[in-house]
Amino acid sequence: MKRNLFILFILVAVSSAFIGCSLKEDIYPIYPPFDDAGPRLVISGTVTDTAGCSLPGIYVAVYGVREANEPDILSYNCAFTDSVGQYMIIRYRGREVPIEVSVVAVDSLGIYEEQVLFAPVTYDFVQDPLHQSEEVPYNGFVTADFVLQKK
Repeated sequence: MKRNLFILFILVAVSSAFIGCSLKEDIYPIYPPFDDAGPRLVISGTVTDTAGCSLPGIYVAVYGVREANEPDILSYNCAFTDSVGQYMIIRYRGREVPIEVSVVAVDSLGIYEEQVLFAPVTYDFVQDPLHQSEEVPYNGFVTADFVLQKK
């Protein structure tokens, strides 16, 4: 009897986790929610080979929005692709409103050639606190999908 109750408890817990996840996707946007710390620049995409296979472990970094001496900080100005070749970098945008950024993908194993993309930035808008009738760009979003060729 206790074993059946335990199994039922596990099934309910697992199913409620899936239901909870699906409800969150309906309520929240796809990108992570942001606090009031300021505008963000979200760079995301995929890295595949020429056959369309995802490439895990590829180093991806954003340039043109960082200070010259700024160190690499994972998920802030660089990332590694996950098991399905996806990556995401989220950084503070600052006062600049770039129209494009440079994103580079590098294979540390040296199998694939390095690739640089100049990707456009799109923005969401918020009301200007000083001029309520005007909207100003806030969070910037970049999609940079790479297709790497073997050396």
